[in-house]
Amino acid sequence: MTEIHPAQPELLAVAAAMRPGWDQRDLSGALAAAGANGWPWPRAFLAAARLLADPKATPRDLLAEVVGPLERHGTPLTHEQNARRAAEARDLLASGGAP
Repeated sequence: MTEIHPAQPELLAVAAAMRPGWDQRDLSGALAAAGANGWPWPRAFLAAARLLADPKATPRDLLAEVVGPLERHGTPLTHEQNARRAAEARDLLASGGAP
């Protein structure tokens, strides 16, 4: 097995190429919040990659996921976001996988 190293600058470069309309400071801040909240790099990377591939997503969706909708500064999820996350959770439970 090879060791996994954080690659935030590279992820931000990919995000800039894939989603030029995103404010890179928002994504960078969301990734920093993920690290500050104890998320390991693979989890933060996968969450960001999932959002990059979702045409309706924004970096603030990652921040909302990190902070949580019940936290003081959290942002409540929209119905669509909640439905998407519920579907993802069902898929994970069915496959026995982890985020």
